[in-house]
Amino acid sequence: MKVVVIGAGVGGLTTAALLAQAGLEVTVLEHHTYPGGSAGTFWHRGFRFDAGATLLAGFDEAGVFTRLERRLGVRFPVRRLAQGQTLMEVWLPDGRVVPRPVGRAHELEAQEQAFGRGVRGFWAWQARRAEALWGLAQGLPFPPANAQELRRLLHKGLPWALGHLADLPGILADLLRRTAAHAPANPAFRRFLDAQLLIAAQTDAGGTYALFGAAALDLPHRGPAMPLGGMGAVAETLAEAVRRYGGRVLYRHRVERLWLRRGRVVGVEVALGGRRRGEREVLEADLFIANLTPGDLAALVPEGPQQPPPADAWGAFMLHAAVPEGLVPPGAPYRQWAGAGEWTFVSLAEPGDSLRGPAGLRVLSASVHTRLAEWQGLGKEAYQAQKQAWQERVARQVERLIPGFRASAALLLGATPRTYWFYTRRQSGWVGGYPQVHPFRTPSPRTPFPNLWRVGETIFPGQSVPAVAMGGERVAALVLARLGLEPAAPFADGAAHPGCSLQDRASSE
Repeated sequence: MKVVVIGAGVGGLTTAALLAQAGLEVTVLEHHTYPGGSAGTFWHRGFRFDAGATLLAGFDEAGVFTRLERRLGVRFPVRRLAQGQTLMEVWLPDGRVVPRPVGRAHELEAQEQAFGRGVRGFWAWQARRAEALWGLAQGLPFPPANAQELRRLLHKGLPWALGHLADLPGILADLLRRTAAHAPANPAFRRFLDAQLLIAAQTDAGGTYALFGAAALDLPHRGPAMPLGGMGAVAETLAEAVRRYGGRVLYRHRVERLWLRRGRVVGVEVALGGRRRGEREVLEADLFIANLTPGDLAALVPEGPQQPPPADAWGAFMLHAAVPEGLVPPGAPYRQWAGAGEWTFVSLAEPGDSLRGPAGLRVLSASVHTRLAEWQGLGKEAYQAQKQAWQERVARQVERLIPGFRASAALLLGATPRTYWFYTRRQSGWVGGYPQVHPFRTPSPRTPFPNLWRVGETIFPGQSVPAVAMGGERVAALVLARLGLEPAAPFADGAAHPGCSLQDRASSE
């Protein structure tokens, strides 16, 4: 059984590795020269920069990456953060710096010190909702892609609902309520929530529906870790797992068209790069996985209707830099400026991480939200001028977090939504998935073709590195269940799967 996976993002690679482990003949096609997409790590002038300023979690005992380590027999190169260690610091307009330590008790103490006891009720609500949701979310088939997933949703959801019967009215109400409805009328605390949810949910506390907000705010307590060598180490580990189980990961292979026959996908037309630039191939397969947005997938269908990004979709302006190690004030590896001007999220490499660059220098990536429309229709000169202006603006924001940054940086490299489009082929440079304004915003992996599924941040459970990996587990389970190889549910207990593979079936038949 042949499978083609379009795109070597974390979601596509998770699906590919699990399918290859089950004995399917898997080929991953990637336009770029390295895996990971928006969560990849690239080389530039001797440094390894993260494509996005992305926080990594999912290494708790029940977390998706702990589960994948056990199931695939891999080890992700990360340093897990300990309870009480500060993961992030948020700078507010009044000058206060609010830490986000690992562990709910530690965070509650930090929140009360920053905002007073009036926030205790909010964090009690958040912890209660997050705990209930994490018990349900692992492998949740939402919205269900087929009748089998609907049965599994009911099988999983009904016992969960009975177990949370007393809280169920509030949980259902939080599908419609905004996160801000639970927050005290403290302007500084509201500012803090808005800043945190913008990077986690792509909208503020007044826009994020409350259940998603509770889960998004819980990431510091879901096994956060620092990737050694950059965020791309996650994708690189998954790509190696694909190869270990007999699959292929082919770079400089850009899929430009789906070949259809009788309502099914039968092949993909691929434009090759590198030494074979200008050549084309058609790869045939039985099943297909697209690590693509809905619009990017629609663009591969000949004469099909096109689908633009949603009107409220975000792009990112990135500033990559290398600074002297001694210039960086002591503090958390992630820092967010939420004062005047652009809100800026900064991801710092581990001190002394020799895989990221020369000794004595520390690599960082700073991210700012920007509307896609701001970068469309610009001529070459106008685009370059706007890019330079944005680079100066973001550099000034980073200067607030790292005094002396602009004068001492060994390297500054700006990236716009156009840059994301060029390297990742994401439609218009759209990143971050759908703003989480209601629970039905994110579609299922289903497509109009019965042998093609989507994976990535635009299916449930949405954006973030652990979320797209969970989506990858779900799609792998859908495919294997269809083939009769495995139950539809991913294995939330983290145990290695004892079920059969294609080879096992062949030997028993």
